[in-house]
Amino acid sequence: MKKYIKSVLLGVAKQYLEDGAAHAQSIWAGYTTDALQLANIIDCTPDQLQQQQQHPERVSDSVQDRICNWYLPPFDNPFYGGIMTILRLADYLQRCHGIKQRILICGHVNIKDVNANVVKAFPNLSSAEVIALNSTQAINDIPRSDYSVATLWTTAYVLLGVQNTGLKFYMIQDFEPAFYPAGSTYAQTELTYRFGFYGIANTQSIKEIYERDYGGTAVVLQPSIDKSVFYTSAEARPAQPKRLFYYARPGTPRNGFELAAAALQRLKKKHGDAIDIVCAGAGWTPADYNLEGVVRAVGMLPYAETGNLYRSCHAGFVMMMTKHPSYLPFELMACGALVVTNYNQANTWLLKDGENCLLSPPSASCLSETLSYALDNYDALSFVRQRAAEQIHRDMGDWDSSLEVVAQFMSNRCAAGNLPSDSISFFATKQH
Repeated sequence: MKKYIKSVLLGVAKQYLEDGAAHAQSIWAGYTTDALQLANIIDCTPDQLQQQQQHPERVSDSVQDRICNWYLPPFDNPFYGGIMTILRLADYLQRCHGIKQRILICGHVNIKDVNANVVKAFPNLSSAEVIALNSTQAINDIPRSDYSVATLWTTAYVLLGVQNTGLKFYMIQDFEPAFYPAGSTYAQTELTYRFGFYGIANTQSIKEIYERDYGGTAVVLQPSIDKSVFYTSAEARPAQPKRLFYYARPGTPRNGFELAAAALQRLKKKHGDAIDIVCAGAGWTPADYNLEGVVRAVGMLPYAETGNLYRSCHAGFVMMMTKHPSYLPFELMACGALVVTNYNQANTWLLKDGENCLLSPPSASCLSETLSYALDNYDALSFVRQRAAEQIHRDMGDWDSSLEVVAQFMSNRCAAGNLPSDSISFFATKQH
């Protein structure tokens, strides 16, 4: 694992677990250069793939004496994307089960800054120890733990070689191989699903993939909303102009920015000043993408202010091409906005056309027509908006209930005979 921590990993981490605001260029630029670095830096041996990964006998009998090590990439913003969900679960395990938390950052970071960011989002984690895994020695000196959780594919390679822990888990918040073209880095990412870790899958679709395609054992971490931020308002939206929110992340392929941009150009040409298109989610300049005069980009908003923006919008436009719907549809629905998104079979467990949202084929003209229909028929589609808000608040409005399911899953894995079927990988049956 020599020289494991490279600047490229910071870029990977920011792009996929945070908001990607610092990455305006496409991840495909320089792919071969990055892939060559990753191929040399991120590695595992046949011996590691043969080793038993789960050791329930190493887990303390007393829950209060247990320690959970979290393997995270460097991050700057604790309020967005997968980072907040990771910290939310860590907070819950400590707050409700008394399990001590330790945060291991796989990279060069300022420990004080990490502590401050964590506490800003979850004050209860002020007692969590933070360690930077910024050298081979730091990796060799990782303190023992009862539980260990990888949170991004690169961190799974670090955890694979760790021996002084009881149970290993993998928090999977999307099908991460699809973040890359079908090539070297895709293969490296996909291999982590065969490491024999217990899965903590963010949505049912991810759980099914992990168990069906990779022989894993997983629990669903049901995405939920913070009802103190995302809620409906009795205050009516202005009749004109119709306001459309668009979650815009140039340079993040899974969010389909290029198709969305082409669709919004068509939409604005048709409706002109009768619509106001507001973009947030990353820092970028509309003029760089021929969208000047088409959209208003407000960049990154403080977490607590996002709900206010959503409640001011008639509709919310989100694109997602991978196996996770993102949190945006949940949050927009909870705020009473009409969600428009592309059809994605993996996300139909939540997104149902004409019932709680509007789905569109992924072409610029189709998306534009669907958005136009949503805005033109906003009042007539009130039943869709109401049904969506009721569904989210009823089924996905309680984070603690969702987190408790995961906590019970982690505790139940402590039984010595309760090992995942793939805890010894396919290498174990081969001769070397």
